[in-house]
Amino acid sequence: MRRKTTYDDFQVHRTPERLKHWRHEIEYSKRDRLCRGAADLVVYKLPAPIPAAAGKKIAFISDFHYTGSAEQLNIVQCLKKYLQTCQPDLLLFGGDVCSDSESLPLIPELLRELSSIVPRAFAVPGNWERGKSWIPVSRWRELFAPGGFDIGFNEFRTCGDIQIFCADDPAYGNPVFPGTWDRDKLNILLVHRPDTVIALDTPDIPAPHLALCGHTHGGQIRFPLIGPVFAASIYGCALDYGLFTHTQNDCKMIVSGGLGHMSFPWRINCRKEMVLIEFAA
Repeated sequence: MRRKTTYDDFQVHRTPERLKHWRHEIEYSKRDRLCRGAADLVVYKLPAPIPAAAGKKIAFISDFHYTGSAEQLNIVQCLKKYLQTCQPDLLLFGGDVCSDSESLPLIPELLRELSSIVPRAFAVPGNWERGKSWIPVSRWRELFAPGGFDIGFNEFRTCGDIQIFCADDPAYGNPVFPGTWDRDKLNILLVHRPDTVIALDTPDIPAPHLALCGHTHGGQIRFPLIGPVFAASIYGCALDYGLFTHTQNDCKMIVSGGLGHMSFPWRINCRKEMVLIEFAA
């Protein structure tokens, strides 16, 4: 059985009680920044939830909002260097690949620059992709496939001992969540926004080992001792950035600050980043 969820469901579940299930383990000021360049490399070292996960490395990027600018070309070179150095088992992309429709022809080349370095690459749509109602799902597959990325819309993807469920975005899509996971594999929920993960926090939906999301841009503008004043979430800044742990089922959730801009073309005290997750025995 699978459960359909609409954006109205997310609004209904916007209560402080749902957030109490999630403990903020690592916030922006406590992140482990391994490298700094046009974008940072931020590392999360997690205990392997199953023996097969030990030693696995997963790279995650999100919210590029790519236009092909000189600054973004430098970011691409920076990401390539990180991928070549870290050699992750797979690369996951959390949606919002472009900033405007004129940039659509740039998508295959951008993605191919990154996917050529890793064994497998998977993606989900963000609100930017799904908000373009005149672009069908088939067209997005046609844009991502030549770039070496397999984009999923409420679909499972498997890479060896890793099982990924690629969920749709709730604002313009129609998320459908899995009713079961292969517990012999490392289970990852790949979504665009943390609100989707909170919506999954119901007894009838089994939890994954790890959820990866972006969308908030880390708040984009952060003030010392205060943090962000705004994050694109129905929960405000409570899920702006970092590592969260579910207090009942130990599911981990990582919210990345992403690579691009939201609404205005700059950030303050909020670095762009690629996330690397390393699972230790």
